[in-house]
Amino acid sequence: MTRLISKIVIVGNGEDWQKEKIISYCKRADFIIAADNGLALLHQYNIIPNLIIGDLDSVSPSLLQQFPNTPVEKFPAKKDCSDLELGIRKAIGLNPKEIILLAVNGNYFDHSFAAVMNLFRYNTPEIEMKIINSNSLIFPIFKKTTLQQFKGRRFSLFPLSPVYNFSMQGAQYSFPKKDLEVTDYSLSNVITETELEINLDEGILFCVLFDEGVF
Repeated sequence: MTRLISKIVIVGNGEDWQKEKIISYCKRADFIIAADNGLALLHQYNIIPNLIIGDLDSVSPSLLQQFPNTPVEKFPAKKDCSDLELGIRKAIGLNPKEIILLAVNGNYFDHSFAAVMNLFRYNTPEIEMKIINSNSLIFPIFKKTTLQQFKGRRFSLFPLSPVYNFSMQGAQYSFPKKDLEVTDYSLSNVITETELEINLDEGILFCVLFDEGVF
């Protein structure tokens, strides 16, 4: 399939976001999706999305009227998925290279955790998907992963399944065993080299990589 859109940004209604990141990522996006009342956040910074999607239960009619030329895909309030998931499904259908989720974490732990789970539920090998928060980014790990030029950054790793033959080079701390359980995790680790290499034969983890200077 020909890739016409490279980078899609989906903006949610969570509280964990930073103004500069919202503006910067949206400015560089080829396509912007407002997931339900993520529309209010975009409106706050005069950003016009390419699509509004969701049940719109938290979007005021007056706000919606501010975007007369933006397509709207409205769904019933009773549905088997979240508004964010609707946005992700739509984005995947557009076959981008990258999907960035903004303002999808916040005060409600269940919604925040579900947003992380969506990185795995909707994993597509050809599409990179990640969450950008106010002070960190969250991304899934399924295979050998190398992070470059992040020396000094704090990061944490959390297995979401048994992980086999795990190894890690370039970090202050490593796991004392090669096979990890879901209850094993690396919290507040530090990248000590210019390159952090994570290896595994099987399993899934997610990484929280904090912004420079966040400790």
